[in-house]
Amino acid sequence: MRSEMDGMSSEPMNERSEVAETYRNKHTGRKFKSPRTAHRSIFSTCMARCDIQQPFSSLKISNTTFLDEIERRGNCDNCGKSRKFFCYTCHIPLTAIRELVPHISNLPCYIDVIKHPNEHDGKSTSIHAAVVAPEMVKIYTFPNFPDYRNSIEDGVVLVYPCEGAVPMTTMTTSRATEIQKMVFIDSTWAQAKQIYKDPRLKALPCVVLRTRKSLFWRYQLGKPDSYLATIEAIYDAVVSLEERRNGSDSEGASSYDGKYDNLLFFFRYFYEKMNDLYFNKSPTV
Repeated sequence: MRSEMDGMSSEPMNERSEVAETYRNKHTGRKFKSPRTAHRSIFSTCMARCDIQQPFSSLKISNTTFLDEIERRGNCDNCGKSRKFFCYTCHIPLTAIRELVPHISNLPCYIDVIKHPNEHDGKSTSIHAAVVAPEMVKIYTFPNFPDYRNSIEDGVVLVYPCEGAVPMTTMTTSRATEIQKMVFIDSTWAQAKQIYKDPRLKALPCVVLRTRKSLFWRYQLGKPDSYLATIEAIYDAVVSLEERRNGSDSEGASSYDGKYDNLLFFFRYFYEKMNDLYFNKSPTV
């Protein structure tokens, strides 16, 4: 999986990419009267960016077919609000599927997510991590989050491309072992810059992820397709940390065994659902 994803950006565009690129070029600068038409044109382009047809096929992600059997919304046991699969306010699965949703009890470090208040909870992919790994993931809404200024010596790092940030791909084993918590900002790029200025956060040492194409269907217009969804960033960071701690096998291959792949459980389901519902019904170029 890792080698395929690393090479995605250098592969030639396939038929899906060519169709979407043509559609995007054809409608550059056009103001759509119908929001649905605008969404589908943008989404078609986004979905076609993926150069492999089944990007999750090599991952060890639990079967998601039971989610298709959920026909009606239910109520969250905690807040009582109507939800479909999980409560994005309380970060828990609904009772009907609670025993079927995968559970990751341990990650290589704790995860804190600082979400911008304008980020809709129902659209935030960071919620996926909190649902699947509740003991390891906490989500805060800006400006209500911990003061990390006294946590620098406690192995807390911010995943953010600031000046001087250390690439996780070159991190030493000893440094990787020291990391006890990674902090993420869940927002648009412009919002992230504002959150990063907060002195409670800015003092943290930063790390950056390797560059790869995002599979997210709701990408930021005018931004590179290497801007990952928050759950993609969390997954990549967790796997990278695990790899840096354990090194490679005798043949130089990654020692990662897929035990955190279920962080992408809901992301994969929604990706494939959106692909089926929209890409195959995209407007004719």
